[in-house]
Amino acid sequence: MLKYRRGKNGQLSRVKLLPEAVALIEKYRDDTRGTLFPVIPYQALKWCLTSIKMKAGIKGRLSYHMGRHSFSTLMTLENGVPIETVSKMLGHADIRTTQVYARVTPKKLFEDMDKYIKATKDLKLIL
Repeated sequence: MLKYRRGKNGQLSRVKLLPEAVALIEKYRDDTRGTLFPVIPYQALKWCLTSIKMKAGIKGRLSYHMGRHSFSTLMTLENGVPIETVSKMLGHADIRTTQVYARVTPKKLFEDMDKYIKATKDLKLIL
């Protein structure tokens, strides 16, 4: 588990790490360094993002911050993780901040409607 205070708002965040993340942390572990991973220069980060953008065929601007949006929407909410949990995972103090990141996709909307229909199939509407 990764436990840290978020620099932006001081919120305590606790995140259970995926096995792939643990492997990366172990690979780059260096107890003499004050950061979890080596700090790379901004220009190198820009070059890496440009390379990813080209390989993925992404048109338009790509930023490091977009990963938080993709994680929030595609990897958590679409897979049934409650928005309150996603909010804590991102270290947000207010759930409204998470709502900016998280978009309801058509896939998620249809899945949730199917769940609702299934849950209410035995109910009758009397007019």
